[in-house]
Order: sequence, then C-alpha cells, then structure tokens
Amino acid sequence: MKKWMIFLTAFTLAGHAVADAESDARAFFNIGAKAYQGGKYVDAAHAFEEAYKRSPRSGLLFSLGQAHRMQFFQDSNPARLKDSVRYYREYLQKDPNGRRRGEATEALGKLVPLLERLEAEGAAEAAPPPPPKPRVMISSPTPNVRISFDGRPVEGSTLVKEVTAGKHTVLLTAPGFEDYSREIVVNENTGAPPLDVSLKEKPARLAISAPSGAEIALDGRYQGVAPLPALEVVAGKHFVAVTLNGHEAFTKSVDLKRGERRTLSARMAATGQRTTSWILMGVGASGIVAGGVLGALSIRKENQAQDIADQAKGAGNLTPVQLGEYNDLRDRRDSYRLAAVISAGAGVAVGATGLVLYAFDEPKVQVPELDEKSAPARKPTVPGTMEISATPMWAPGLGGAQLLGRF
Repeated sequence: MKKWMIFLTAFTLAGHAVADAESDARAFFNIGAKAYQGGKYVDAAHAFEEAYKRSPRSGLLFSLGQAHRMQFFQDSNPARLKDSVRYYREYLQKDPNGRRRGEATEALGKLVPLLERLEAEGAAEAAPPPPPKPRVMISSPTPNVRISFDGRPVEGSTLVKEVTAGKHTVLLTAPGFEDYSREIVVNENTGAPPLDVSLKEKPARLAISAPSGAEIALDGRYQGVAPLPALEVVAGKHFVAVTLNGHEAFTKSVDLKRGERRTLSARMAATGQRTTSWILMGVGASGIVAGGVLGALSIRKENQAQDIADQAKGAGNLTPVQLGEYNDLRDRRDSYRLAAVISAGAGVAVGATGLVLYAFDEPKVQVPELDEKSAPARKPTVPGTMEISATPMWAPGLGGAQLLGRF
C-alpha cells in the first residue's frame, strides 16, 4: 500500500512539474514574441532559449533561427549568423515535415553562402561569449502597459535584463487597469520565473438617481430598488432600465470606459393610465360621498315624515295639510334613497376601475441585444504560438519583417 502511495505521490508531483514547465515555456515565448515585435531580437532569443529548455518544441528552434537572423541584419555579428544557421538546421532535423520547413530551407539557402564567405574571410570566428548572468523577463499583453523595475521606468512593454541576484520589485501599470506590484527573488544560477501578466481591468462605476422605490435593472438583470449605491460594472456597452408602477420606464444604453464614473438621472413621467386611474378614483370617491349625503337626506326626510305620523296619533287624524306634507316627505325620502344607491354604486364601480388601473400600471421594458460588432475588437498583442515567422525585407539601409506566431 505504501509503495502505491509513494508512486501516486511521485506521479502527481511529476504532473505538476510538467504543467509548471509548460506554463513557464508559454510565458517565456510570449515575452520573446513581444520583444521580437519591438525589434529586440537579442532579448527575444534569450526568451526563446528559456522556453525551449522547458518545452523542447521544434517550433522554438525555428523562432530562435528567426531571432538570430534578424539580429545579424542589425549588427552584422557573425556569431548571430552562425546561430541562425544552426537553429534552422536543428529545426529541419527535428521536424522534417514542419510547417515552416519551406521558410527554413529558403533562409538557409541565403544564409549558408553568406556564412561560408565570412568563414573564408576569417570573420566568422568570434570570441567566446561571457558567462551568462541571471536575467529577469517581464511582459504583459495589456495595451499601453508600463513597466517599472526597482522603481525605474522601462522603455517598451517588455523587459529582458541581466540583473544582480537578490530581491527586486516590479510594477506594471496601464490606463484603465489595476496596478500589478510584486517582489521577485532572482537566483544566481536560475534567474527568476517569467512574468507575463495580464492586468485586471478597472470596473466602471455607474450611479443611478431615481425615485425612491423604483426598480433598477442592468442588461436585463435586476440590481435592486432605488436608492442604490453606485454599481460596479465591466467596461463596455450596457442597457439600463428603471421602472416604477405608474411611470414611464426610463431606459438608456451607455458605453462605459475602464475606471469611468458616471451618473444617470432617471426622470420618470406619470403614465396616462396612472392619470386616468387617479381621475376615476376621484370620481368614484365623489360618487360615494354624494351617495352618503343623499342617504343622509333620505334618512332626514324619513324622520320628518315619522314626526308628522307621531303627531297624528296624538290628534287622531291627519289634517289635509299634514297628509300632503307627509306624502311629500315620503316621496323625497324615496327619491333621495334611490339617488344615494345609484350614486354610491356608480362611485364604487368607477373607483374600483381606477384601483385596477392603478394596481396594474406596470411598465414593460424590452431589453435590446447589445451590438457586439460595434465594440472595438481587441487584437492579441502577442502571438499565441511557439513559431515566429518573419519574412525580412532587404534594401539598402532598410530592414523589416512581417510577424506571425503559433503556439
């Protein structure tokens, strides 16, 4: 059992080591690719070498050949030419059917005669390189990133530098992104792990001023009831909707930038239905009040007629005048009673209609589909491959290349 546990532990650790090596290789390659883009071919070669140590892919040999070739065209150092030829040949030996075999063969066809001529002239012999010093390699795919190393700003977005062993500080900044700060320890023999860091975007803050009780939604998702604190949202296009029963919905599309602070004031006019409901409830209330008044008058006439009837009981009979007055009061009582019932009933019906209109005056909002095509596409800032393809352009005093990468 113990043997199996030891084997499983060793297998797991080996798997983690392979994954870490692959991750570091990708980071080194990305750093080298950015250095290559910036014309720093020596730095690119150093980064590709570190990537190859951790992930010996044939594509990295091709990338090394490209970097040394481009550096040779910059400084005419024969050592760079020899390295370029060597790496192209190793690439073809390791992967005869590789994707870049045509480019490698074409490059060798041009570089080998040049190397042979330089060797014949004795110019290809170069002094042995000095012993390597520990290096740091730092880069970021974040646009407009700035690197500071030990408090000093670095030119460009990639740093490949020989440094002293020990502790060093790294700071990466970019507009609209959170700062990235880290202390690294450089080993005398192995240097430091690569840093290829994507900075975290700063969220935009959107404050929405709306009537108390209004419901706020962002991109169709309920956020809460006003008043709300400012919302932290991802930069880009968003759809804001503010709704309140009885009011026209407030909707607005906003395009927020990273780190932007914006305030929206939601002005919400009452709907026609809400106005109608108030009118109907007012009319209904008036009808009920009028029914109450008419009912009171009906009771009063009833009481007056009863008083005449009580007087007649004491006197024996009603006089013709009293009888006429008695009948008139009873007729008025009946008229007031009927009017009270009609008025109150109509008031209740009209008021109930107003209440229904009031209760069901809920605004509807259709959330549009955000047009992703209108948003600026983010182009990758470094190739995602371990093969750098660059076709040089040769002219007197001019050197250039078209870059293509594949991991």
